[in-house]
Amino acid sequence: MNIDIKFFKDIYKEDVIYHYTKASTAIDFILYNEQLKFNEGRKSNDPIESRKARRGTVYMGSEVDEPITKENALDSNYLNKYISCLENQFHQICFCKNHIGKDFASEHYLCNFSGHEEIFGFTKFRMWEQYADNYAGVCIAFSKKKILALNDNKNNLLKDDIDYLTFRELSEKKMGDVNGNLLSSLGRDKYKEQIEENVKKSFFYKHKDYAGENEYRLGTLYDKKKCCVEHIRGELVFDKTMMLNVSGCIEAIFISSYLNDRQKKDLLEYANNLEVSIIEMNWKYDSFEPRDYRKRVALVDIMTKEIS
Repeated sequence: MNIDIKFFKDIYKEDVIYHYTKASTAIDFILYNEQLKFNEGRKSNDPIESRKARRGTVYMGSEVDEPITKENALDSNYLNKYISCLENQFHQICFCKNHIGKDFASEHYLCNFSGHEEIFGFTKFRMWEQYADNYAGVCIAFSKKKILALNDNKNNLLKDDIDYLTFRELSEKKMGDVNGNLLSSLGRDKYKEQIEENVKKSFFYKHKDYAGENEYRLGTLYDKKKCCVEHIRGELVFDKTMMLNVSGCIEAIFISSYLNDRQKKDLLEYANNLEVSIIEMNWKYDSFEPRDYRKRVALVDIMTKEIS
């Protein structure tokens, strides 16, 4: 069933962000609990994000030949541990954005969805393959403003668009060795503030080969107080998982035509309860066709009754 162009115009805005996932995860967790799970940054497949750095303390200029005091050595060790602690604590949730900059959403711009597919965050084939179970998963559209309103203060969110860099830029911008000269001139506490700012910025760097993902990232540092209570293997666990509240934040649900009927039925039920659009991505040999799944099911029901 064709979708009114108004739907695409309404969803083409900066506020809408998209999260790709498996159908089972969407059904059993995200839509059931109205929550998204923060995942450890260290568990990313990307080695730029997950590998631990080998750090030391480097001195330059005249300070190279100066003897290192016990206080400086202790401060250096403290700062190296502090950097590693920040990196180990970082947890994240990743979203795709629309490519904003076109006149598509303007009421004065008469157009069709066809020919504008690539400007949307739900049409990324690489994401459907990698994160949505090889084209057999789900993509959920959220309102960024609503998510931040619900969670920003509670979770002390770190949030930003991903900055895509070359290898040289990554090596220059990511936090490397502790700078002994700055430690001596600024003092431990002042330099620590500078380090914290740099490390937190580095959570939003990726190599430019990932630029097509057009990612927006929400993060937070691990804190037991932020964790939810879980029932795991018959036991209550209080300090494992941090969740992001997305209640009332869902704008639309995109499902794959490869899903089985039971999964589609469950997702349609969620969409009906949430009163949001549910769009089926019908994969074709040269592209795809987005179909209004709710209307399609209703039409099939009518045809089935007429036949019987």
